[in-house]
Amino acid sequence: MIQVFSAITTHGVGNPAVLADGIAVALITTAAGLSVAIPALIGYRYLRGRVDALVVQMEKEAIKLVEALRQKRYLDSRGQ
Repeated sequence: MIQVFSAITTHGVGNPAVLADGIAVALITTAAGLSVAIPALIGYRYLRGRVDALVVQMEKEAIKLVEALRQKRYLDSRGQ
């Protein structure tokens, strides 16, 4: 788009061929950016889902550990 504005200041808005080149460059760079951003977003969401699942599993295991320690403490306090 910078090329488009530069062409407008140089040649005015009367020549669409001059503007088309700058617009084409802008569209190509936008497509290139999207071709990088979309797979990156997919990868991020996949990995984020795995991390969330691991956090849930770790929380479940931590609860089991706390319950086991609480049970042992209870049994020790009763002298068993």
